[in-house]
Amino acid sequence: MRFEVLPGLPPYGPPAVSFTERGDSEFREGLVVRFYPKMSEPWIGNFLGGMSDYTNVFDHPNGTDVIVVAWGETFIIDPGHRAIREHLASDTQRAIPVPALGLVLFQGLVGFNAVRSDGSRWRSPRISWDSFRDINVVETELTGEAWTPIGDAWVPFALDLLTGRCTGAIYEADMTRSLRATPRVDLS
Repeated sequence: MRFEVLPGLPPYGPPAVSFTERGDSEFREGLVVRFYPKMSEPWIGNFLGGMSDYTNVFDHPNGTDVIVVAWGETFIIDPGHRAIREHLASDTQRAIPVPALGLVLFQGLVGFNAVRSDGSRWRSPRISWDSFRDINVVETELTGEAWTPIGDAWVPFALDLLTGRCTGAIYEADMTRSLRATPRVDLS
């Protein structure tokens, strides 16, 4: 294990390195993680997070970095340099490691993004108006249902995990069906 989630900030030892999306140092407790880099001393990171309920920490598929999701704020951390390598998302609702493809998939409020072991990434188009359900991954495809307020319905979609291309994205379909606006004529 190259990291461990702690129950809180330790009352002793060096102060934790504080991380936020903006890079500000703040002195309140968030998700507290102790990192064990291969070539340097262990250190503690304090991740203040965002507005989602989802929090998790796991190995990056590159085998070197660590992915930290603190209440939706998603970061790639370089433990050896005590630094954020990249801020991936602010609205992560779920992370799905797909080891067979060497990637981790992040479900947001309205779309998905992924990071691969080689560092490359993709981001899907906006798929849903507001949320997803019945998400399943089979080989190189993710399927599920996306919500639309038009008819308060759940609509099936499929996402190619190799490219991020989507079929059945209801948001885009609804937007292309929008009515053409015509100016009102004043008859007075």
